[in-house]
Amino acid sequence: MENSIDTIPILFYGWTLGAIFILSIITFFIYLKVKEDSFLYYSIYTLFLNIYIGQKALVYYVLDDTLFIDPNLLVTINWSLQFVYYLFYVQFVRSFFNFKVHNPKLDVFIKYFMWIMAIICTIFVLIAHFIVSNRVTNIYPVFLQFVVYFYIPVFVSFATYVLYKTSKLDILGKYYIIIGSTIYILSALISTYYTITDTIDFPLRIFMIGVLIEFIFFVVALGMKVYQVFIEKNEYHQKLIIQLEENKRLIEYNNEILTNRIELFTKKEIELEFKNKINKLKSKVFRSQVNSHFIFNILNSIKGSIVNNNKEKSIDYLNKFSKLIRNILNHSLEESVTLEKEIEITRLYVLLENLRFENQIDFILKIDKNITSPNGIKIPPFVIQPFVENAIWHGLANKKGEKKLQIGIRKHKGQLQITISDNGIGMFNSLEIQKKKIIKHKSIGIDITKERLNIFSQNSTQKYGLIFENIGTKNNSKGTKVIINLPLKAIENPM
Repeated sequence: MENSIDTIPILFYGWTLGAIFILSIITFFIYLKVKEDSFLYYSIYTLFLNIYIGQKALVYYVLDDTLFIDPNLLVTINWSLQFVYYLFYVQFVRSFFNFKVHNPKLDVFIKYFMWIMAIICTIFVLIAHFIVSNRVTNIYPVFLQFVVYFYIPVFVSFATYVLYKTSKLDILGKYYIIIGSTIYILSALISTYYTITDTIDFPLRIFMIGVLIEFIFFVVALGMKVYQVFIEKNEYHQKLIIQLEENKRLIEYNNEILTNRIELFTKKEIELEFKNKINKLKSKVFRSQVNSHFIFNILNSIKGSIVNNNKEKSIDYLNKFSKLIRNILNHSLEESVTLEKEIEITRLYVLLENLRFENQIDFILKIDKNITSPNGIKIPPFVIQPFVENAIWHGLANKKGEKKLQIGIRKHKGQLQITISDNGIGMFNSLEIQKKKIIKHKSIGIDITKERLNIFSQNSTQKYGLIFENIGTKNNSKGTKVIINLPLKAIENPM
């Protein structure tokens, strides 16, 4: 009869450990699918929790009096495991509610609190294990006093404050997390109380019951999180479908117009007009792609500045960005702009990017004295920016020390020649870095710009030229140079 009674708690612990392990595996695979950090943190938390409970049950039920591990070392390991899984538990809550976006001040507070607690607890563990354990035979009372008089009051106050702030957020599934966390904390406190008073056998089972109840609430919350991610992706796909349908209607509309004009033009005139119309449509599509690519990068810069709570830099970014967007919107539907306007847009872009690099880039713009009127020369809009972006992010960003970017504009052999050069890591080193990256990044902006340069040159006797040069040797690279040669086209009535 006694054997059957002992089997019940052992089966309970085994079932609990199995459930925790399965949940750890499931949340890890969900993370691999949806790439949501909260699932990764929860998976790691449950893994360390499983190790902690497992070794406690193993020592109590299997090893018992035959324990061959130093008891002081075991106490140190147990407490270290506790702090580690608490740490990942807090990281899970922080990531689940995305405090960095929804409450940046709270996010900073949590981050610094955990760092301070980690330092204090690490110092205490080292002192207890290497100094105190040499003077006393049992360091368990030392750890108990530390937990009761410092760790529990501080951590419970911290958890209460965070849960209170969480209740103020308008986020799906928050109450499940709050209720689950509350049960989790209460079961830990009750378990600690019975451990101190030693009034029941193996009080850790109370904590395990609290963990299982917490799992039920957290599984519901995580399920809601997965559903939310699914809804967001579905909404994004729906927007893409709507945009594709709009593009299809636009093509059908233009085809209808062209069809209605068949009776008014000869076959040759129809072909010529159709070709020109297709080129214009291509040009608009290419410009819109470049604009969206470029705007996305700048918005990421502003987002990073706001997330870091740098108000002055954010305002400066927004002022310059608004001026740049105004220029883009004013010229996004035009086939060409003046060289003067292109220079102004390029200056603004470099200025914004340089803010991200803490003004470390030395930017020089040289215009040949033979170009007396940049306002009288036309050029495709936003044609310089992709090459400048390439120079900054593939050349200068990976370089230590002095960073230089130079743009030269001149008339050369009846063409307009634009040279973009940098003293970065060079073409070969940049290609090597790209090869080592798991996710390959293709420069869409430059490919689109090549197509736009080709369209710009179609009605001209001169064709465009595009040359990439590595400055220096392959083993001693001193930067990259890009040379763009464009047909020299004058504006009929410059303002």
